[in-house]
Amino acid sequence: MKIQDLRCFIVLSEELNFRRAAEKLNMSQPPLTRLVRRLEQDIGVALFNRTTRTVELTEAGQHLLKEAKALLIHVDEIARRIRHATADASNRLRVGYVPLALYTVMPPFLERCRSEFPEIELDLRERSTDMLFDQLHSAEIDIGFLYLPIYSTLLEVKRVYREPMKLAVSADHAMANRSSASLSEFANDVFILHPRAENAAMHDEILRCCTMAGFTPRILKQAHDQNCMALLLAGQGIHFVASGIECLGSTGLRYLTLSDTAPALELAIAWRRADPSFVVKVLISELSSV
Repeated sequence: MKIQDLRCFIVLSEELNFRRAAEKLNMSQPPLTRLVRRLEQDIGVALFNRTTRTVELTEAGQHLLKEAKALLIHVDEIARRIRHATADASNRLRVGYVPLALYTVMPPFLERCRSEFPEIELDLRERSTDMLFDQLHSAEIDIGFLYLPIYSTLLEVKRVYREPMKLAVSADHAMANRSSASLSEFANDVFILHPRAENAAMHDEILRCCTMAGFTPRILKQAHDQNCMALLLAGQGIHFVASGIECLGSTGLRYLTLSDTAPALELAIAWRRADPSFVVKVLISELSSV
């Protein structure tokens, strides 16, 4: 019985649907079916009652689900402790960040780190907020700069940056020659949004602001392999951006300040409450909250 087989078993037990479980596990359905059959042969009992329409856990499957979850929690905790201990011993500080942090709060943070701990090797990783959240919990990174809100009893969080967003439009947009406008003036435009999974709070905040402005936005969701700024330059719609992104420059875009209501980006620095290293404690203590 393999640990990975138990992880697959748990996903199937929660989904109770082979197709959905296979999609969630990024695998096709036949290998998942073979995995379950092998697991049942190893244990010697049926784990699922399967018909053409339904999938249900047997009594044995329910017992295995309970034991498998407890076992994997223990396995993940062992891995977390080993990663943390190894990182401390290697004099490496692993810092995860969302792109906005790279040109706002991170430069002074990294400069202070180099100044006070010149022997520390910096390992920088750009990730989404969801990925940073998971990697903080699993001790794959030591510090994360990520978007608020964050809900976790295992993490300490300090808000370090806040800014209202601007609305970016292509240079040939009807509003391109203006420096400011009200959000309600864009009621007929298509809004290019990142998938909600990347930053659920910001996605919902944009919808809330549009509702306050009196309309429900038409939305073009970014595909997995697409870039929102490329879609914007191609004239596919308009897009909320961080104010500081103007410094990156683009001859094909214009940035408008919203005069009524605008979503705001909030960045926080987060670290594990249970095992901050000495380096983390020092660097965190010198960061001011917003």
